Amino acid sequence: MICTVNGLFDKEELGITMCHEHLALDLSLVRGDDDSTFHDRNLIVEELNKMKAYGVKTVVEVTCGDMGRDVRALREISDVCDIHIIAATGCYLEAYHNEFIRYAKAEDICDIFEKEAVEGIGETGIKAGIIGEVASGMGEMAPSEERVLIAAAMASVRTGLAVTTHCQMGSLALEQSKILQENGMNPDKIILGHLDLANNRDYYVKVLSTGVNIGFDTIGKSAYLSDEIRADNLLWLLEKGYEDHIVLSQDISRKSYLSAYGNYSGYMTVMKDFVPLLKKKGIKEEDLEKLLIRNPARILDI
Repeated sequence: MICTVNGLFDKEELGITMCHEHLALDLSLVRGDDDSTFHDRNLIVEELNKMKAYGVKTVVEVTCGDMGRDVRALREISDVCDIHIIAATGCYLEAYHNEFIRYAKAEDICDIFEKEAVEGIGETGIKAGIIGEVASGMGEMAPSEERVLIAAAMASVRTGLAVTTHCQMGSLALEQSKILQENGMNPDKIILGHLDLANNRDYYVKVLSTGVNIGFDTIGKSAYLSDEIRADNLLWLLEKGYEDHIVLSQDISRKSYLSAYGNYSGYMTVMKDFVPLLKKKGIKEEDLEKLLIRNPARILDI
C-alpha cells in the first residue's frame, strides 16, 4: 500500500509517478524572492492538468515542514486534479532549520517524523507517505543535516516509509547512503536525489553499488545540465543493469519553471520532452516502465 493525502491505495493504482516535485511551497525567507512561493492554487492545478494529459497519475510532493508545506492544499489539489499526491515529513537544508532542529537530538527529530507518518501532520489527519526531502549542502554536511538524516533513517525503520534526499548538485550521495544504512535503513527504501546533476558515471556506479536508488529528478533544468547529457548517462546506466534503481522527475521549485511562464515545460517535462528523447535514443519499453511506474511503486510501498 501507498500512503497518499487521501489515504492508502494499492501500489498497482499509482501508475506513472513523478518522484520529486513541489506543489505547495514557500522558500522565500531563505531565497529572498517570491519565485519559490506556490500560493496560486489555480495556476498549479492548470499546470498539473497539463501534466496529467501525458499520463501522469501520481506525484511525490517532497515539500517538508520547513519548506512551506501545506498538506490541506495538497489534498485540495489532489481532489480537483484527480491525481494521487504523496506528502512528506522531514527537514531540508540547514539554512531552513528552525532553532529546535538545529540543536535537537536525532531521537527527538525522529519522533516528529514518526508522528506525522503515523498520526498525521498537525491537526489535519493527513499522514506523510515519505520522509524527505532531507538534505545536505554542497560538498559539506552541517551537524543538523546529519542528525536529520539519522532521524530519517530511524523513522523509516519504525514506519516503513521510504526516505528521499536532496544531494546538492549530486554531491555527498555516498555519505548520505552510509549514514542512512548505518542507522538501520533498507537501501531499497532510499532515493538519493539530484544525482543526474553529478554528471559522473564512475560516481553513479559507486553510489548504486551501495544498493540505493537514485533520482534523475532535475530533468529540464538545462542551466545545470543538458537533457541530452542526462539521457546519455541514464541509458549508459541502463546498459550496466541499474534499471531497477532509478526514478525520474523535474523538481519544479520555482514559478519560472512552469509552462505558463513560457521558457520550460513545467511538470510536463519528463513525459513531453524527456521520454520522447529517450525513445529516440532507443530505450526499451520495459526499462521505461520501471523508471516511471514499477520502481516508484516498489520503493514507496509500505
